[in-house]
Amino acid sequence: MKVKNLILILGTIIAYLGIIGYVRMSNDRTLEERYYHEWREDYIKNKNQNEQYVNAAGEKGPSFALSEAQGYGMLLAAKAGEKHLGSRIDFQKLDNYYLAHRLTNSNLMSWRQKDRKNIWRDNPVSASDGDIMIAQALLHANRVWPGHGYKSQAVNLINDIKRLEINQKAKMVTVGNWANKDSRFYNVLRTSDVMPKAFEEFYQATGDREWLTIKSKMLNYLQKLSKKHDTGLVPDFAWVSNNYVKPAKANEVATNDDGHYSANACRVPMLLAESNDKNAAQVVKKMLKFFKKKGTSAGFTLKGKKLHYYQSASFSAPIFVAANKYRNQGYDTLVEQEKYIFSRSLPKDNYYDATLTTLAALNTNELTGLEK
Repeated sequence: MKVKNLILILGTIIAYLGIIGYVRMSNDRTLEERYYHEWREDYIKNKNQNEQYVNAAGEKGPSFALSEAQGYGMLLAAKAGEKHLGSRIDFQKLDNYYLAHRLTNSNLMSWRQKDRKNIWRDNPVSASDGDIMIAQALLHANRVWPGHGYKSQAVNLINDIKRLEINQKAKMVTVGNWANKDSRFYNVLRTSDVMPKAFEEFYQATGDREWLTIKSKMLNYLQKLSKKHDTGLVPDFAWVSNNYVKPAKANEVATNDDGHYSANACRVPMLLAESNDKNAAQVVKKMLKFFKKKGTSAGFTLKGKKLHYYQSASFSAPIFVAANKYRNQGYDTLVEQEKYIFSRSLPKDNYYDATLTTLAALNTNELTGLEK
């Protein structure tokens, strides 16, 4: 009798856990689906019958596209396809737009395209972060939908990134093809270009071990920046010279926040957490310790002073993804703290916040209890 009771109790427990697991997966999928389709509705626009682009303007002003935005859009479409939330046609239309807006004699994408009086004008230079994400998206699409030429397309782009967007002396990605040897910006490092998982995938796709060297060198630069302050925070941009790296000063590269943890560096925690590289983990965990102690905000000085006294999803989403990867290692409170990004609808006029939130939703399987 006791054995029968024990079996009954165990059976009840297993059934209960099965129900809980099903509910968790159901909630996760519902939230992923909701955010992805909401994001597509708000930010994907038709260029023509066969091409779609990510409208970085959202509801604000005239439409424009960025290679960075197109890279994110293609990554999201491939991830959504893998989860059966989207179709290959969704991805293909975004890919067609990229193909139609490559620079002359290369596979790099025009950095920016803007609609002016119904004429679509391409900026004649590239931005390497967009090119890297597009290549990653093509490799991901090849895994989801093999046999459609996505890998060969990715390899062609990867080879052009190496040819046109690499500082061969420093072994790092430059900010774009315009930052060549003749430019003083040749030695500028954008910290959000340190994408170890992408470089690992580039090596696997091409067999070119130089991508592993680039990964190692760029992580080394990031480690040196991390060690400069107890916060572990890294700046948007830094200067690299003879293996020495220092944060950029205000307005040396792009904005007043060049030397702060701001709109570019905010992506670093998520980009590092995507890889299992131990050096990447060292850098991101130091940052997470700071955020756990001081909280999060829409930017910090490298010494840890808040630039703004409000939160932003483009800062919180990458922290959420990174903290979630290292669950049960002391960062669970950060996971709970940053969940607020999933408690509201996506903004229709802030492509960056909306996109990073959606990417976090599709990158994470621990969103139970967030469905509203």
